[in-house]
Amino acid sequence: MKKCIVLTASLIILYACEPSSGPASAITSRDSSLIDVPDSTSMQIADSVAVLATTDTVTYKADRLVGRWLQPVPGLDKEKQGFLLKKNGKAVSINTYSLVYDKWLLQHDTLLLWNHAEGVHSKDTAATVDTTIIQSLTDTTLVLFPIKAVPGYQEQYTKEKVDGRKGKR
Repeated sequence: MKKCIVLTASLIILYACEPSSGPASAITSRDSSLIDVPDSTSMQIADSVAVLATTDTVTYKADRLVGRWLQPVPGLDKEKQGFLLKKNGKAVSINTYSLVYDKWLLQHDTLLLWNHAEGVHSKDTAATVDTTIIQSLTDTTLVLFPIKAVPGYQEQYTKEKVDGRKGKR
Protein backbone atom coordinates (compact mmCIF):
# COMPACT_ATOMS: atom_id res chain seq x y z
CA MET A 1 0.00 0.00 0.00
CA LYS A 2 2.82 2.39 0.89
CA LYS A 3 4.53 1.58 -2.41
CA CYS A 4 1.36 2.42 -4.30
CA ILE A 5 1.00 5.78 -2.52
CA VAL A 6 4.67 6.66 -3.10
CA LEU A 7 4.39 5.64 -6.76
CA THR A 8 1.22 7.71 -7.23
CA ALA A 9 2.77 10.75 -5.50
CA SER A 10 5.91 10.41 -7.63
CA LEU A 11 3.86 10.28 -10.83
CA ILE A 12 1.87 13.36 -9.79
CA ILE A 13 5.06 15.30 -9.03
CA LEU A 14 6.68 14.13 -12.27
CA TYR A 15 3.60 15.11 -14.27
CA ALA A 16 3.43 18.51 -12.55
CA CYS A 17 7.09 19.26 -13.32
CA GLU A 18 6.87 18.27 -16.99
CA PRO A 19 6.60 21.26 -19.35
CA SER A 20 3.24 21.45 -21.05
CA SER A 21 3.13 20.78 -24.76
CA GLY A 22 0.07 22.94 -25.30
CA PRO A 23 -0.13 26.72 -25.55
CA ALA A 24 1.01 28.41 -22.38
CA SER A 25 -1.15 31.06 -20.87
CA ALA A 26 1.30 33.91 -20.52
CA ILE A 27 0.64 36.78 -18.22
CA THR A 28 1.43 39.99 -20.02
CA SER A 29 1.83 43.35 -18.41
CA ARG A 30 1.87 46.70 -20.13
CA ASP A 31 4.71 49.07 -19.45
CA SER A 32 3.54 52.61 -20.13
CA SER A 33 7.14 53.81 -20.51
CA LEU A 34 7.42 51.88 -23.78
CA ILE A 35 4.88 53.92 -25.72
CA ASP A 36 5.76 54.13 -29.41
CA VAL A 37 6.38 57.77 -30.38
CA PRO A 38 6.89 58.50 -34.08
CA ASP A 39 10.10 60.36 -34.95
CA SER A 40 10.18 62.69 -37.94
CA THR A 41 14.00 62.71 -38.11
CA SER A 42 15.43 60.17 -40.50
CA MET A 43 18.64 58.57 -39.28
CA GLN A 44 21.57 57.43 -41.36
CA ILE A 45 24.48 55.25 -40.28
CA ALA A 46 27.64 57.13 -41.24
CA ASP A 47 30.10 54.52 -40.04
CA SER A 48 30.30 51.82 -37.42
CA VAL A 49 30.59 54.29 -34.55
CA ALA A 50 28.29 57.18 -35.31
CA VAL A 51 24.64 57.61 -36.19
CA LEU A 52 23.83 61.05 -37.49
CA ALA A 53 20.56 62.85 -38.09
CA THR A 54 20.03 63.75 -41.73
CA THR A 55 17.31 66.38 -41.26
CA ASP A 56 16.78 69.32 -38.94
CA THR A 57 20.52 70.06 -38.75
CA VAL A 58 22.69 73.01 -39.63
CA THR A 59 25.39 72.34 -42.19
CA TYR A 60 28.84 73.90 -41.87
CA LYS A 61 31.60 73.98 -44.47
CA ALA A 62 34.70 71.98 -43.56
CA ASP A 63 37.08 74.73 -44.69
CA ARG A 64 35.78 76.95 -41.85
CA LEU A 65 37.11 74.39 -39.35
CA VAL A 66 40.60 74.14 -40.81
CA GLY A 67 43.09 75.69 -38.40
CA ARG A 68 44.36 75.74 -34.81
CA TRP A 69 41.64 75.58 -32.15
CA LEU A 70 42.80 76.25 -28.58
CA GLN A 71 41.31 76.57 -25.10
CA PRO A 72 42.85 77.21 -21.66
CA VAL A 73 44.14 74.13 -19.82
CA PRO A 74 41.89 73.65 -16.75
CA GLY A 75 43.74 74.97 -13.71
CA LEU A 76 46.53 76.47 -15.86
CA ASP A 77 44.84 79.38 -17.61
CA LYS A 78 48.07 80.65 -19.19
CA GLU A 79 48.61 77.28 -20.91
CA LYS A 80 46.60 76.33 -24.02
CA GLN A 81 45.48 72.96 -25.38
CA GLY A 82 43.44 71.87 -28.36
CA PHE A 83 43.85 70.55 -31.86
CA LEU A 84 44.95 71.48 -35.36
CA LEU A 85 42.56 70.47 -38.15
CA LYS A 86 44.23 70.16 -41.55
CA LYS A 87 42.57 70.37 -44.99
CA ASN A 88 43.41 66.73 -45.80
CA GLY A 89 41.37 65.43 -42.85
CA LYS A 90 44.35 64.96 -40.55
CA ALA A 91 44.16 66.19 -36.96
CA VAL A 92 47.04 66.99 -34.61
CA SER A 93 46.89 67.32 -30.83
CA ILE A 94 48.20 70.50 -29.25
CA ASN A 95 49.49 70.21 -25.67
CA THR A 96 47.46 67.07 -24.91
CA TYR A 97 50.23 64.59 -24.40
CA SER A 98 48.24 61.44 -23.65
CA LEU A 99 45.41 62.14 -26.13
CA VAL A 100 46.60 61.99 -29.73
CA TYR A 101 44.25 63.11 -32.50
CA ASP A 102 44.57 61.24 -35.81
CA LYS A 103 41.91 62.51 -38.21
CA TRP A 104 38.68 64.47 -38.39
CA LEU A 105 35.47 64.58 -40.42
CA LEU A 106 32.60 67.06 -40.58
CA GLN A 107 29.07 65.84 -41.32
CA HIS A 108 26.45 68.60 -41.28
CA ASP A 109 26.83 70.01 -37.73
CA THR A 110 28.72 67.04 -36.29
CA LEU A 111 32.50 67.05 -35.85
CA LEU A 112 34.07 63.60 -35.54
CA LEU A 113 37.59 63.44 -34.07
CA TRP A 114 39.46 60.12 -34.15
CA ASN A 115 42.01 59.76 -31.35
CA HIS A 116 43.97 57.29 -29.29
CA ALA A 117 45.73 57.34 -25.94
CA GLU A 118 49.50 57.30 -25.85
CA GLY A 119 51.85 56.91 -22.89
CA VAL A 120 49.02 55.87 -20.57
CA HIS A 121 49.20 52.63 -18.63
CA SER A 122 45.83 51.31 -19.72
CA LYS A 123 44.64 47.99 -21.04
CA ASP A 124 42.45 49.70 -23.63
CA THR A 125 44.50 51.84 -26.02
CA ALA A 126 42.14 51.38 -28.97
CA ALA A 127 41.28 54.30 -31.20
CA THR A 128 38.09 56.11 -30.28
CA VAL A 129 35.93 58.71 -31.98
CA ASP A 130 34.87 61.87 -30.16
CA THR A 131 31.50 62.88 -31.58
CA THR A 132 30.63 66.52 -30.98
CA ILE A 133 27.84 68.80 -32.15
CA ILE A 134 28.91 72.24 -33.33
CA GLN A 135 26.76 74.71 -31.41
CA SER A 136 28.49 77.82 -32.72
CA LEU A 137 31.16 78.54 -35.33
CA THR A 138 32.60 81.93 -36.28
CA ASP A 139 35.92 82.95 -37.82
CA THR A 140 37.50 83.00 -34.35
CA THR A 141 35.37 80.81 -32.04
CA LEU A 142 34.16 77.22 -31.98
CA VAL A 143 31.69 75.93 -29.39
CA LEU A 144 31.26 72.15 -29.21
CA PHE A 145 28.87 69.89 -27.32
CA PRO A 146 30.24 66.34 -26.86
CA ILE A 147 27.30 63.96 -27.31
CA LYS A 148 28.27 61.96 -24.21
CA ALA A 149 28.31 65.07 -21.99
CA VAL A 150 25.59 66.27 -19.66
CA PRO A 151 23.13 68.75 -21.17
CA GLY A 152 24.47 72.29 -21.04
CA TYR A 153 28.15 71.32 -21.05
CA GLN A 154 30.19 73.09 -23.74
CA GLU A 155 33.78 73.19 -24.89
CA GLN A 156 34.85 76.60 -26.21
CA TYR A 157 37.85 77.04 -28.50
CA THR A 158 39.51 80.08 -30.04
CA LYS A 159 41.03 79.92 -33.51
CA GLU A 160 44.63 81.07 -33.60
CA LYS A 161 47.15 81.55 -36.34
CA VAL A 162 50.37 79.57 -36.34
CA ASP A 163 52.28 82.63 -35.09
CA GLY A 164 49.93 83.00 -32.08
CA ARG A 165 47.61 85.76 -33.35
CA LYS A 166 43.87 85.20 -33.15
CA GLY A 167 41.78 85.07 -36.28
CA LYS A 168 41.80 83.58 -39.76
CA ARG A 169 44.83 81.85 -41.20
